[in-house]
Amino acid sequence: MTARLRDLAIRDESGSALAEMAFVVVPLMVMMITGMIFFGIALNNDLALNNAVQAGAEQLALLRGNVADPCASTVTDVQNAAPGLTASSLRYTVTLGGTAYSSSGTTTPSCSSVTMTTGETAVLTVTYPVTVNVFAFGSHTYTMTATTTELIQ
Repeated sequence: MTARLRDLAIRDESGSALAEMAFVVVPLMVMMITGMIFFGIALNNDLALNNAVQAGAEQLALLRGNVADPCASTVTDVQNAAPGLTASSLRYTVTLGGTAYSSSGTTTPSCSSVTMTTGETAVLTVTYPVTVNVFAFGSHTYTMTATTTELIQ
């Protein structure tokens, strides 16, 4: 009788599924779920950046000399349209009449001396860094860029 119990105990594989689940499946699921979450965050930031740049470029095209500094006004419009993005990380390039006005660091581009002419193009480009952390793979920083061109009204 003891020999029979010993043979059954040796062949018993009822715990193998639990061990396989704990050491193989769970870590893979954690990595996949973490990757999906951070991809969703990056996609949300991309959509917010594109919508904010579109709103800022539309406002820039409609300004046509109604404010002292159209570039500063455009930066404010972009920041107000994307409250979920870190404003100090956004970098701007505003091109009016073929001249580019860029920001450096946390400063905003200044184009107070520009004359905006109806029918010219206004190009707004904004870049934003995104850091993606994936479990067990470390973090990587990518730069998202959104550009919109509008005709000055």
